[in-house]
Amino acid sequence: MAVLLSGCAAQVANVNVPGIERSVPVRISDLRPEKEKQSEIFSLLVTSDAYGTYRVPDTAVAPPATRLFQHRAFEKLGDGAAPLDIKIHHLVVYRNLQSELRRGALGAAFGGAIGAVVAGQIKAEPSGVVTSSVDAKAFNALAAMEFKRALYTEQENPGRGSVHIVYIETEIQGKRAFTRTIVPIKPGDGEKSPLVSALDTSMAFHLTQY
Repeated sequence: MAVLLSGCAAQVANVNVPGIERSVPVRISDLRPEKEKQSEIFSLLVTSDAYGTYRVPDTAVAPPATRLFQHRAFEKLGDGAAPLDIKIHHLVVYRNLQSELRRGALGAAFGGAIGAVVAGQIKAEPSGVVTSSVDAKAFNALAAMEFKRALYTEQENPGRGSVHIVYIETEIQGKRAFTRTIVPIKPGDGEKSPLVSALDTSMAFHLTQY
């Protein structure tokens, strides 16, 4: 349990982006709600529906996600004569560790062989990447119960493994798109951290909308 919780502590994933200076001329406006930039643990109570869900802060990655998006957009869309103009309405990362943390908590609570049996009933195998478009009204309707944005359906994540869920809403050259990407948290992805993998995957999908 302590090991899993330590993974939620403040850690900075540094990203090496060759040639990032080339995207400086891209105009970018960060219009996100202030709380989307900040860390939050939605509940520490095991019996809560919000247990094991978190909002990941901007400071968890360097350079920050908005700067990474600025550069990825430049790489994909920046060949035109007019400079890119990007408005970021939402770019927020949630982390869902519910199954893993509940498995650890139940095992510790019951202890011994019984604890192992109880914990064994909770699967925590990473499923695949899931991408979709987002209905802005439905997203905004969850503002008062924000943890629900960090949840997934059984169809999306049948193994109930730990995931990052990334929401991105942008307006680029007058066109607006809103996407949601679920990326499994898998150890051993080479030099790239799970958070960086989630950002790269979600940004790549989002930019296919343009």
